[in-house]
Amino acid sequence: MLIGHLPAGYFLTRYLIKKNKLPLNIWWLGLGLIASILPDFDIAYIVFHDTTVSSHRNYFTDYPFFYLLAFLMALLVYFFNKKKWLIKGIYLIFANVLLHFLLDTPFVGIKWLWPVYNKFIGIYNAGFTGGFLVGNYFTHWYWYLEIALWLAAITAVIISYKKGELKN
Repeated sequence: MLIGHLPAGYFLTRYLIKKNKLPLNIWWLGLGLIASILPDFDIAYIVFHDTTVSSHRNYFTDYPFFYLLAFLMALLVYFFNKKKWLIKGIYLIFANVLLHFLLDTPFVGIKWLWPVYNKFIGIYNAGFTGGFLVGNYFTHWYWYLEIALWLAAITAVIISYKKGELKN
């Protein structure tokens, strides 16, 4: 997925905020949105420092194992500092990271089993991983799903804004 992580993260974050009875404010919403694109932060590093890499998905920030370790460390911190907001924040962050990986899995794939298995696991590809070869991503149904996610998210934000739901 190229551009659909943010709107998908918006819907997941809104759901988790409602489910956990958290206030719908810029802090919780922002935390979820940042977490939804967190695995792609390595793209900034590639753009500014390492233009020789073939795919940003070869960096550790795109390995679920890295986030599993981070999740376990966060739970350890929670174990010593049992704050309700902390555990809710931990789950909000890692649910959005997991969503990111699930959305990236169909196209190109993710190294789900790294460090045991160092290959991408996915369904479709744009020419450099296993799976069904797709010549042009921008004519594939998954691209149109991303566009639909954006349209739905923009509509939901407008409706939420008109209702005055976002609190400071």
